[in-house]
Amino acid sequence: MIMNYKTPPLEQKINELYKMHKIIKPTHLSVESLAEKFNVWVHYHNKKSKGIEVSPGVYTIFLDNRLAEDQQRLEFLHELCHMLRHAGNQTIMPELFTKAQETEADRFVFYAAIPFFMLEKLSLSSVKSEAIGYISREFNVPLNFAKKRYEQIEDRIRQGEFLSAIESATATREIIRDSSESYTANRTNIFIRAYYNWDGDYSRPDTLIIEQPEGFDWDNQLEIDVDGNYESCDMPSYISHDSATILSGDLSIPPDRKGFVTINLSRVAWRHGKLSTRLYLSMEAIDDALNF
Repeated sequence: MIMNYKTPPLEQKINELYKMHKIIKPTHLSVESLAEKFNVWVHYHNKKSKGIEVSPGVYTIFLDNRLAEDQQRLEFLHELCHMLRHAGNQTIMPELFTKAQETEADRFVFYAAIPFFMLEKLSLSSVKSEAIGYISREFNVPLNFAKKRYEQIEDRIRQGEFLSAIESATATREIIRDSSESYTANRTNIFIRAYYNWDGDYSRPDTLIIEQPEGFDWDNQLEIDVDGNYESCDMPSYISHDSATILSGDLSIPPDRKGFVTINLSRVAWRHGKLSTRLYLSMEAIDDALNF
């Protein structure tokens, strides 16, 4: 199942950064080791953790000494994400990026605290509770955090299986692609619903499900209001032949349309053919498009 794990762009960046600094084992992930690698000064105080740039290129992270050691490391990684992002981007970011910063930092912590490229080298028990306990001890993270990361990886593996199944179905679709290209039905009735992951962030959907029963206009772009008030729905539990997944590379950000993203439908059609009537647009793909 591990071979089906799909590494998102942010995690790929973290993996590259870690390997460049020779951070390749769980024992390399202590606050002291990471601070030395990334040239960050660490101090402890009895207040909420925060990071500051004391002078250009010089960073200090103040950690809350009232927290347990494993929780301090998670807060260190959260602040480190903000610092790395600031240091790596000197240009002005879109307003949507500002809104996504905290969400990105939260995702960064999961990827940075338990990197998959380290995890896949371990021999994990087939019993979920035992595997989670081992991850918690090996990576020195709270048990509930290890559980969330484990389940996140499970979800990514299922997503990988989903994408693989769709890709294998693409060849079949191409056989009848020519007939679909001449299809000119009414494509104005777009339906958008929102799937919320109730184990995560309730403030926004996890995925937007975009449907056009008559077929999408694959030769044009599709603009979506990210912050629209959409009806909530459940995520289908089966793989549908008429579905396609939107990747971050399929998206662009209109400079004059606050809160909107544009989907390049021709890129989607190149991967999936032109028979899809349902598109899955994850907030993670939107965040990645904004950040990179």
